[in-house]
Amino acid sequence: MAIKKYTNATASTLVATLFLWAGFSTPAVANDQELQKIARELGVLRHAPVTPVPARQINRQPQQRQVQQYQSVKQDPYAAKRRQIHLQNIARKKAYHARLAQQQRSKHQNTQTQKTQQQNRHGNVWNRLYQGFKIRNYNHQPKVKRFTAEFSRNPKRIQQLADRSSKYLYMVVNELNRRNMPTELALLPFVESAYRNQAYSHAGAAGMWQFIPATGRRYGLQQTRSYDARLDPYKATKAALDYLQKLNREFHGDWLLSLAAYNAGEYRVQREINKNRARGRRTDYWSLDLPRETKQYVPRLLAFKEIFRNPRHFRVQLRGIPNTHALTEIQVNKPVDLRRAAMVAGLPADTLSSLNSGFLHGITTPRLSNRIIVPRQYAGRLSQVIQKLPPARDVQHIAARKYYKTKRSKKRTRRSKRARYVYHKVRSGDNLYRIALKHGISVKKLKRLNNLRNNKIKPGKRLKIASSSRTKKHLS
Repeated sequence: MAIKKYTNATASTLVATLFLWAGFSTPAVANDQELQKIARELGVLRHAPVTPVPARQINRQPQQRQVQQYQSVKQDPYAAKRRQIHLQNIARKKAYHARLAQQQRSKHQNTQTQKTQQQNRHGNVWNRLYQGFKIRNYNHQPKVKRFTAEFSRNPKRIQQLADRSSKYLYMVVNELNRRNMPTELALLPFVESAYRNQAYSHAGAAGMWQFIPATGRRYGLQQTRSYDARLDPYKATKAALDYLQKLNREFHGDWLLSLAAYNAGEYRVQREINKNRARGRRTDYWSLDLPRETKQYVPRLLAFKEIFRNPRHFRVQLRGIPNTHALTEIQVNKPVDLRRAAMVAGLPADTLSSLNSGFLHGITTPRLSNRIIVPRQYAGRLSQVIQKLPPARDVQHIAARKYYKTKRSKKRTRRSKRARYVYHKVRSGDNLYRIALKHGISVKKLKRLNNLRNNKIKPGKRLKIASSSRTKKHLS
C-alpha cells in the first residue's frame, strides 16, 4: 500500500494517529517539530514545512527591517567618519569662497589705491580733469570754432571762471571718476551757471546745475519756503549726474545727445530723432533741428574743453587747484544764523551763506537738512562756534528769500508797473502746460497772471511769465 505524501502541517497529525493505531504511545516530546521529522523519515512529508507566521508579525516585518537597517547604520563605525569628512569638505568650500572674495576685494582696493596715487602724483585737479576726457574732439565743427574764438578773446574772464570753480571742481571731478563718467561734464556748470551757486534763470532754473523745479523734485531735491536743495552744491551735483546717466542710457551712450536732452528735455530730442529717422536723415546731434539755445549749448561746452585742454595756446594762465577737498560738511542739529556764525568765527559774513545758499533765509532748518558746508581749513573753529551759539529764530513761516530782500519804495509809477513782467510769445504747437514747465511756474499761476478762463491760446499772443526785477536779480 503506497503512502500518500502530504505537504502541509496535517502530516504531523497523521503520524501521531499511526502511533496510536499500532499500539505505541506518542513520544514524550511529541511536538510539531519532532512529528514532522518522523514524517520526513517515513516519506510522508514531501518538503520542509513553512512555519506559519502570525498576521501581526507579518505586518511588522517592514518596520522591523527599517529598524534593523537603522541600527546597522548606527552601529556602523565608519558612518561618523564619513559625516566628519562631509562637514570638513563643506568648511573647506566656504573657506575657499571667502578667500576668493577677499582676493577680489584686495585687488579692487589695490586698483583704487594705485589710481588715487597716480592722481595725487600730479597734485593738480586740472591734470585729473584732462586725464578723464572721453568725448571725442569736435574742434573742426564751425560752431565749436566760433565759440572757442569768442571765449578766448577774454582770457581774464576765463581765469575768473576757473578761480570761481576752484571750491567745487575737486568734488565734481571726484564724483565723475567714481561713476566712471567723462570729466568733460565737470565743465557743464561753466555753461549752465558760470559755477555760481546762487544763479537763477528766466525759466525758473536754479543752482549750479540749473534744475527747474519739476526736474529737481523728480531727483529728490526738496523745495520749500525756507529751503531749496537745488542750491546745495553737493546734492545738486549728485542729482545732475544721476540725470545725465539716465539720459545717456536712453540715448545709447551718445553724450552729445544726452547733453542736448539735459538742456531741452529728452522728449524734445527724441521727437527730432524720430523725425529725421522717418525722413531717412542722420540722427546725430549735429543733424537735429533743435532750439537755438540747445544748438549753442553743446558747442559752448566743447569750446570750454578746447580752451582748458590747451590753455597756453589761448593765453590763459590757469592757477593750480590742490588735489584735495576744499570743502567739508559738519552736522548741525539746531537753527543757526549762518552770517552770525561766520562773524563770530572771524570770517567774512557771507562765507557760510554763500556756500549754503539752499537755506533761503540764511538760517539752517534741521528738519530739512541737518548739515552745512564749510571751508575745510575752518571746520574745527566753526564747529565749536556753532555749538556755543544759541538756536536762532525758526524761519519756517517767513516768505521765501525775505532774508535777502531790501525794503522797496511803496510808490511806483505806472511805467514801472508795466515793466514788471517778462513775456512769452506763443508759437504754433505751444500749450499752457509746456509754457509753464519751460518757465518753472504752475499752469494755475500762468492763467491767473493772464486772466485766462480756459486753456485755449492762440499763436502770437504774449503771456506774462515772471517779474522782470526778479529775473534781473537772478541773472546778476
